[in-house]
Amino acid sequence: MSEPTKPETLDRVLDAALSRAGDEPVQFDVAAGRNALAVALKARAEVAGPIAAGTETRPRRRTRWLAAAAAVAVLTGGGLAASTVDLTGVGSNPVSAAEELTKAADLASRVVERPLAPGQFRYVRTRSEGITVELGSGQASTTDLVQEQWIPADRRDEWLFRNKINSVKWLDGHEGDGRPDAGTSFKDGQEFRAKCGNYSYFAEGQPDRCTAGSLHSPTPEFIASLPKDPKELYARLEAENGTGDSGVLASARAALQSGVYPADVRANIFRAVALVPGLVVTDKKANLDGKEGVALGVKQGDDFSEIIIDPANGDFIGGRSTVAEDLPEDEGGLEKGTVRDSYAVTSAVVNSLGGRP
Repeated sequence: MSEPTKPETLDRVLDAALSRAGDEPVQFDVAAGRNALAVALKARAEVAGPIAAGTETRPRRRTRWLAAAAAVAVLTGGGLAASTVDLTGVGSNPVSAAEELTKAADLASRVVERPLAPGQFRYVRTRSEGITVELGSGQASTTDLVQEQWIPADRRDEWLFRNKINSVKWLDGHEGDGRPDAGTSFKDGQEFRAKCGNYSYFAEGQPDRCTAGSLHSPTPEFIASLPKDPKELYARLEAENGTGDSGVLASARAALQSGVYPADVRANIFRAVALVPGLVVTDKKANLDGKEGVALGVKQGDDFSEIIIDPANGDFIGGRSTVAEDLPEDEGGLEKGTVRDSYAVTSAVVNSLGGRP
């Protein structure tokens, strides 16, 4: 998805960024995103200070991706493994895409999961990497981060979220001066704790996460309310995003990225996504954070929006956005096949807050 090429007001840029967040974040909260982004932009303006007379007053524009575990980190995406993908032949295999998802659904539906016992926690680790493009300048950088969240068996107890920035560097061939901006609202090593996961950075008036469920932050009651029939679930996913058939995949990504849906529900989501017109296999050996799977995507704007599944066991590995066509220099100059953003999700049961599998 490319950034608009004409000057825009901040509101329009923010709205465009938030609309993209629907198909990339983990447990993304739109109001929290607005709040976090507004704070970040205000802080940046205060640091920059007044603009000297006679200088350029129009701010530089960047493409941005809003990624989140329980929180909102502001950056844009890139690949966790390879920086480019061979898209030759994409669009010729819609039947294969449906077959891959159906097979994954059948495998996932056979999984018997152990429920959380009192005192245990659902651990969700998301590794994200992304490209931030300075539009019009040719500069671009990559940020690699890990976000972890611990959700207690009793959602009313204390939750924990941690943010770790692994690296920030210039993208080869798009170098700028000095050290690139990480482009994230959170500092390296920052963490938040709160009962019900209602973290302090959330905007005032946010729904209580113990009782108000959504696709990207579901409660057990919300999960139980989802349709079992794939066609009905398809309609639910389509209505959630509001952008037609392609929005079904965006909604599915938001749900799957949360890392908390049981296997049988993930299977139903796969079966619903298999009904998306134009869905194709974009990569048969997509590698995310050391895990290899099949990437299935649909073209949205300038990108392929993709989910990646393990064909051996039906696991959801993660997702990414891959540039579908060469972009002009004023839109970042990224080549076809460049992985603009990606995330890999790992979920497990642990026995302590802050513990790892």
